[in-house]
Amino acid sequence: MKDSYARAQLEQEALHDRAVRIHHPESYSTMLFLEQGRLARDETGLEIDGPALCFWPPGGRPPLRLVAGARARILGLGDTIVLDAIGARAESVHLRMLVEQSFLAPLPEADLRDQVDTLIGWFVKELAEEERQSPMSLSAILRLLFIGALRVYRPEPAETGAELTSVLRRFRHLVELHYREHWPMSRYAEELGVDYDRLQRICKREVGRSPGELVHERLTAEAKARLENTGLPLKRIAADLGFADATRFSHFFKRRADISPGAYRAIVRRPQGEDLTELRRGFSDWP
Repeated sequence: MKDSYARAQLEQEALHDRAVRIHHPESYSTMLFLEQGRLARDETGLEIDGPALCFWPPGGRPPLRLVAGARARILGLGDTIVLDAIGARAESVHLRMLVEQSFLAPLPEADLRDQVDTLIGWFVKELAEEERQSPMSLSAILRLLFIGALRVYRPEPAETGAELTSVLRRFRHLVELHYREHWPMSRYAEELGVDYDRLQRICKREVGRSPGELVHERLTAEAKARLENTGLPLKRIAADLGFADATRFSHFFKRRADISPGAYRAIVRRPQGEDLTELRRGFSDWP
């Protein structure tokens, strides 16, 4: 399995204050399980007390320092495993909200702390043993970690009066629930209680793309994830994503990705060594 899916590292108990050296790229999300002790954010001096589960999306991780006596385990999460863990169910909206920003989930209750400890252990073991590595297992474990964090941490709601941000956020959540149903844009606008022209202006102003482009980007991201991580035939993927047949799916994919689904699958499954950053879709690229 490719390192682009996930990586893990163990930070032994710190004998003295020391910086945390992260072994995965900035393009990864970072999940840190602070088993004991304190973690300091160097740019603010803010200290986090363990046990706690911390998360930073790509590019959002600050310099970190373990205070003497602290111990942590760190997961580097590629875009694909984050998307796989979020899934496409009703709860997925809340999980997406959770991972859009950094979060700190304290684990004061022994039961939840033990659960997180067990899940992290399973995740690390699955990664460490090549014959056991399964993207399905890893994403399922990560989903359970996200759900556990969600139960003790709730993202802050949009600020009162931030109407544009609120409409865009609600639009994105509707897309997450219904992109496979190929709703017309007028249906999204109706559900949001705004006219289409207003929705169009908000999307263009906030992220530089039309509502239709955003829906197509989400659909393309899911298609790439399935081509990369499953052996499902194109006919099955097309049906799962709401296309009438494989031909229509192939035409859509080629227009969006400038490559056919079959050619994409062949390229991403080549041995490691190629730079596939531009070819792969990114969770963090979908605004």
